[in-house]
Amino acid sequence: MPLLLLLLRILSAALLLGFLLLIVWLIYRDMQMTAQLLAHQARPYGYLRVIACEDDLPVVDTQFPLLPITTIGRASSSTIVLDNGYVSTEHAIITRRGDQWLLEDMGSRNGTLLNGVALTETAVISVGDVIAVGPTQFKVEL
Repeated sequence: MPLLLLLLRILSAALLLGFLLLIVWLIYRDMQMTAQLLAHQARPYGYLRVIACEDDLPVVDTQFPLLPITTIGRASSSTIVLDNGYVSTEHAIITRRGDQWLLEDMGSRNGTLLNGVALTETAVISVGDVIAVGPTQFKVEL
């Protein structure tokens, strides 16, 4: 009888240890998958290249990465910060929905231009389009 109890204790300890190892392995795999997903989301899908600017900043030919949500404005929290009096704090936003890129003016005082036309509603943008925010012009390169 004491031998049977010892064997049951060893078996239950082994099962408990196996269960704990399984939990640790599942957490490790989840962390790996989360890291891969975050790395995939942070990679740029294209660029906004500065093609004209009245000020010295940003410099012409500077490239800004285009992320799934790219904000343009004077705020330091913007993805692309433009320190210019014509640019609103939250001027414009570019978002990716499916395979399309959408440009939206965020109610800025001076407006946002897409290919020389003032935005009145959300517009689909594509390669080669020119976005003007204040005196700065960007060309979309996907």
